[in-house]
Amino acid sequence: MPRSYTQYARSIGEFLALRAAENKKSDTPFLDACLIAAFCMGINRDRLLASLRDSADTIPQSFEPAWKRRLSGESVAYIIGKKEFYGREFMVDRRVLVPRPDTETLVSAALELGDSRSVLAGAGIGTSKCSVLDVCTGSGAVAISIAAERPDWSLWATDISPDALEVTRLNSRRILGRVLPMLHADLLEVIERPPAFPAMPVSGFDMIVSNPPYLLSSETEALLAQGWSEPPLALDGGPDGLILVRRLVAQARSWLKQGGFLLIETDALQIEKVHAMLETEGFRDIRAWKDLAGLPRISSGRAS
Repeated sequence: MPRSYTQYARSIGEFLALRAAENKKSDTPFLDACLIAAFCMGINRDRLLASLRDSADTIPQSFEPAWKRRLSGESVAYIIGKKEFYGREFMVDRRVLVPRPDTETLVSAALELGDSRSVLAGAGIGTSKCSVLDVCTGSGAVAISIAAERPDWSLWATDISPDALEVTRLNSRRILGRVLPMLHADLLEVIERPPAFPAMPVSGFDMIVSNPPYLLSSETEALLAQGWSEPPLALDGGPDGLILVRRLVAQARSWLKQGGFLLIETDALQIEKVHAMLETEGFRDIRAWKDLAGLPRISSGRAS
């Protein structure tokens, strides 16, 4: 470690506190330092936190280049190559958006609505095996989490980025022990159908879920200027952030069974506009689902 730090920091905890003070851009600088230190030391975060009184000399030199990447604005998840989502560890890199905790609300909402369809099926309405299509799957966090939570459901995934689909494929194989069926597609417009791709439900899907790009183009440009390294394709939703959302809402009805659900994540400030789109396209039972901060994050509607 550089002498300027080790001469003042005797313990790991003191060292990390000093380094965290350098990070003015992050809302969680100490956590960032802990995660990177744990990664460089080859231990988990819990073990690191239990070792905060140990000598700072036990932190390897590899911390320095990794910490410089963080100070430049690069995501911790990209630096350590993983991100926890819905209780599972997903591999992430610069090919995909880093899954956010608020997106777990999308998974929870899908599970609740899918279970409600299973209840109806038990009464002789529809089918108990819920079919779900995840649009703009990225790392596959949403689709894989739903598949892991409900192994008897059928999951499909689409993305416009072949690189993102490769990350989904890796995560699917590692977490589920199998590869989910995937399509290279622009939202619901298929670009390339794999030769071995299984047939989609003839009558449509029970649910379509999506966390599409919904940042304003100006917001995306500002974040990239600050050092964000996530792919612009996964962030930029156009001048008002809703270009892709409008297209998806317009396309979704023909891909859903009657009574099927469409769930879309957007910013809280966009919710009213999204609900108006759903209403215009004939969806009913429109509602909002709140994220961890209590803000409306997920819009859902039922196909009539």
